[in-house]
Amino acid sequence: MESRTNKVHFKTFKAGKFWLVSGITLAALGGSFTISGVGVHADEINGQPVSAAKDTTPTTDVSTNKVAEATPAQQQVIDDAQKDVDQDNRDIAKNQDDTAKEQANNDDLNNQTANKRDDVNKAQDASDKANDQVNKDQDAVDDATPDGYDDVQNAKDQAETDKNKAQSDADKAQAQQAAADKAAKEAADKAAKAQADKDAAAKAKADAQAKADATKNKADNTPKTSNVHHDPTPAKPGSQLDPTNIDSEADLPTELTEPSGLTDAEKNQDHYGSPDPWYKYTGANDTSAVVKAGTQLTAQQQKELAQYALTLINDFRKQHGLKPVIMSDTVQELGDAVVNLRIKDGTEAGVHSDTGSAELDDAISKVAGGNQYDVLNAGENLYDSILQNGDTTMLQLKVELLQQITGMCYADGNWDWGHHDNFLVNKYGSSEDADQIYMSLNLQQYQADGELVFNDMVYLFDFWATKTGTDGTAEKALSNGTYSEYVNHGYDSVETNPAYTQAVNDYNQALAQVASANKAYTQANYNANSTASASKLAQQTLANAKAQLKTAQANLANAKTKLANTEKALADATAQYGDQLNAYNAAKATLEADQAKAAQLAKDLANAKQALADNQSAIATSDAKIKSLKDQLAQLQAKLAKDEKTLADAKAAAENNGSDTDNNGDDSNTDPDNNNSGSDDNHNNGSDTDNNSGSDNNGSDNNNSGSDNNGGNSNTDPDNNNSGSNDNHNNGSDTDNNESDNNNSGSNTDNNSDNSNTNQDTNHSRSDNSGSNVNNSGSDTNSNDSDHSFSTNSELTTNGIDDFDIRDNDATTNNLSFVNSRNSSTITPAQVAAKTINQKQLPQTGDQTSNQEISLLGMIGLALSSLGLISISKRKHN
Repeated sequence: MESRTNKVHFKTFKAGKFWLVSGITLAALGGSFTISGVGVHADEINGQPVSAAKDTTPTTDVSTNKVAEATPAQQQVIDDAQKDVDQDNRDIAKNQDDTAKEQANNDDLNNQTANKRDDVNKAQDASDKANDQVNKDQDAVDDATPDGYDDVQNAKDQAETDKNKAQSDADKAQAQQAAADKAAKEAADKAAKAQADKDAAAKAKADAQAKADATKNKADNTPKTSNVHHDPTPAKPGSQLDPTNIDSEADLPTELTEPSGLTDAEKNQDHYGSPDPWYKYTGANDTSAVVKAGTQLTAQQQKELAQYALTLINDFRKQHGLKPVIMSDTVQELGDAVVNLRIKDGTEAGVHSDTGSAELDDAISKVAGGNQYDVLNAGENLYDSILQNGDTTMLQLKVELLQQITGMCYADGNWDWGHHDNFLVNKYGSSEDADQIYMSLNLQQYQADGELVFNDMVYLFDFWATKTGTDGTAEKALSNGTYSEYVNHGYDSVETNPAYTQAVNDYNQALAQVASANKAYTQANYNANSTASASKLAQQTLANAKAQLKTAQANLANAKTKLANTEKALADATAQYGDQLNAYNAAKATLEADQAKAAQLAKDLANAKQALADNQSAIATSDAKIKSLKDQLAQLQAKLAKDEKTLADAKAAAENNGSDTDNNGDDSNTDPDNNNSGSDDNHNNGSDTDNNSGSDNNGSDNNNSGSDNNGGNSNTDPDNNNSGSNDNHNNGSDTDNNESDNNNSGSNTDNNSDNSNTNQDTNHSRSDNSGSNVNNSGSDTNSNDSDHSFSTNSELTTNGIDDFDIRDNDATTNNLSFVNSRNSSTITPAQVAAKTINQKQLPQTGDQTSNQEISLLGMIGLALSSLGLISISKRKHN
């Protein structure tokens, strides 16, 4: 009886194992596909179905996502990861909503296709019937047509068409002839006026040339110079409130004097003071040469000004114990080179010259006998003229020169006394005293509105130094044509004759008028030639238009005659055929009506075909959009899976902060039904069995050493008492017995606390603590009746479901339990199945429907597993 009972128990055990294995297999298949379906399709977010009509995806409240053990930084990572997951779900929901809408549009378009094809077929039939009727009507017209009547009718119609065309051509030719006549008259008037303008320009040109010749003759016969006597009465400078008047050149001082009562404010005023503050030009007795507005100073006039400036500056240098500067014709050439450089570079008035250019070096070389490096530019002072534009005199220019030099020497504070220092320059470079200082003074006039003006004239003082220790070549060259200083002590001086200057200015103005007259004549001559050519062309166009009109009128007369003849012939034919024409006209009217109807039906057919083509194009566009949305959904689902893993990893890392890592506490691991003996007896009948291999360190299935450093480690196994008699009967199965995956060495340790981990009736209680990565790869199912307590720190995964290596019917399907490691409650397989079934989906593709069906396999598998476990449990307890 005992044997039979054992045999029955054994069969029950085998049946239980079969159901258990089958159930786990189906659960793995169904669960893996179902879980992957959740990840791929994102049909449920936080346990709520996703609506296809609008985005109803809830956003996770940060407060519900808190992890007690998380640091602030970890909690921030969790919150950010949760936000990414929520956004992924919203994006997926929107994508599915867009896809559903587009699919509905696609279905509508496809439903419309059949109707549009029917429209095309109906329109085609109607058009074919109308064309057939037109052919019949044409036959009727042909039968009713009297013999030869068509030819007469066609001849009349053609003659009428020809007459209408001839009339149109004649009207057009008439209009063209009228336009050509008008254009010819206008062109002739323009040509006559242009010729008159040319004649007037030729006369003006001749008059200007005659005037230029006369002024040149006058200039050639006018003495260039005249003797002028100066009575010296030099004056001292006044104050700004009471300036000294300069009535004549005799009042000009030859010594530079500081103005009386000069205040600090006046010493620092802008541009050396307001116009004429110390010396004021009145010119009551001014007999100096007049410089006309729009003209340029002659070389002699510039030299006269330079001599006066030389006198004032040398007096100023003498007051400071310095050698006088030298001016000469040669030095003035250096000044001319500076002016030419300014003109070339377009240097504006008031802007200093570029005295370091290579071109200036070349000019120095020519003037200084090839010793340009023995001559240096030692500084430059300049000021803009403050005269008004208009005629001026040499005395007025000298008063301005006197005023500005006085200001630069005694009121230069606003310019940090730079002009003052340049007048007293005595060095070249930065160190050595120069052998000699030379000075050039040049006046550069600028143009305004094409004419030279005085109010844009610049006075340029350039100082030149010769190096010490040279061979004297440069000094000799620069001293050629030395200027004497200005003398105002009653002597006769030869100056430029104003009459000559005026004659030269008159001649220059006459030359400018000649140039202007020549330019005007050139333009007038061009206009006369152009308008004459245009008039000739217009006359030719008019002649052609008249000829074309004559031809068109002749063609019109012929066409009218031909039309009259054909109309008479048609009248004769109509009288000849009498009543027969009535039937012909009726048939012809019917033909024309049916032709109009056929034309409209042909148009309707074309419209129907176009509507069908537009519909098919819209379907292709919709298909492409649906494919794009599906591709986008795949990308969004992949991103969701990645973000969910990131969230789970963040939570796991935070939860592991509170793991049992106690070095000073008592760690008790009580496992009443766990067979942790040092010996495993495995009875393998025809099976491929590994005994005591894998992760046991000392031959036992459970190695609890090293979990607590300073406390007791108790492993109590009341059901087995570590007897070493763990008998497993595996008949024909590929099973590893007693291969423990639970290594508590360093994995389940608490700091300063008692950690009692008791799993009633279970092997392999999966506890991932303190960062220990216990990975149940390959569905490790170890022995003894299991209640399937699955504890994990990560989100739902299918970790190792696809490897069915049964280990003594303890099904450790890690991660199918949806258990939060911070909560000791266990979710049953039925709850897992219910959760899987509850995931309602939007309109699905074939793959999504398949996933639902596979999730049913998961439920069946869990049910079969339960039957197997019940059977095994009965065998054990019986």
